[in-house]
Amino acid sequence: MKAGAWTIVDAPIPAAQANVKRDDGATMLFVGDMHLDHPAADRAAAKRLLGSAVERDAAIILLGDQFDIMQGMGDRRRAKSELMARYAGRDDYLTAVLEDVTAFLEPYASHIWIVLDGNHETAITHYNEVSLTRLLVHDLRRMGGPAITPGYQTYALARLAFSRDGPRADHVVPFWITHGYGGGGEVTKGVNQAARRAVTYPDARFVVSGHVHSSYFVAHEQHRVTPQGVVFDTEQEHYAVGGWKNEHASGSRYHLEKGRGPRLPSAWWCVFYRARGTAAAEQPDRARWEFTRATP
Repeated sequence: MKAGAWTIVDAPIPAAQANVKRDDGATMLFVGDMHLDHPAADRAAAKRLLGSAVERDAAIILLGDQFDIMQGMGDRRRAKSELMARYAGRDDYLTAVLEDVTAFLEPYASHIWIVLDGNHETAITHYNEVSLTRLLVHDLRRMGGPAITPGYQTYALARLAFSRDGPRADHVVPFWITHGYGGGGEVTKGVNQAARRAVTYPDARFVVSGHVHSSYFVAHEQHRVTPQGVVFDTEQEHYAVGGWKNEHASGSRYHLEKGRGPRLPSAWWCVFYRARGTAAAEQPDRARWEFTRATP
């Protein structure tokens, strides 16, 4: 099964393989916190971004909180002003939101590879015994897409083939993806969580997270050694995606009372290439990748 230019590979953890060259790479898009059923979500910008992913033949990774889903019966967070008009009059609120978000994502189903749970989805599961993420993935797969949901976080593999002669992967790049956790904060933006992840997930070449609705990049330097005894210095890259609902502009009471500023939507493109330069014994990383921040 394909996710854009990537072939989904049978492995214990999510894995996808693509043919890459030194100047012709394969792309993934990391995006999260779209909160598509919230009136303050920038659906038009999300549509442009996801459409670009299809044009670039990218595999799309959704990092959780595809749903906002806080206006149901018995939810203490609900507010009449935050219920989208299209859901008014429906007694089956959860179903209405699921149908709407699924319809929004349908044009991109063939490129959506991984769909993580976010804290908004896990709250619905906890209180209503319904997994909206699993239902969404079921519908995307029914449309012929390759979507899977490994839960809240996972290791994943980008398997890179340098020739088209066979299925062998010449280099494998492990990475860690998570919806994220913590309060973020107007000052730290949750960057301190990157230091914790660097210790907990040392085998990831990069980490991508969401949840804090603020975008950042930070690197942690590492002194490493290959199984062949080659010692080299590198860094583990940490990326956070921005949030797609601007509660500051909408005048959300909770957001303003917490002293939070505007949140601007953003995501990250990652393009994988074959590395240039020396032999494998001198160049433990035979692949390279380039992250570019995506903004509407």
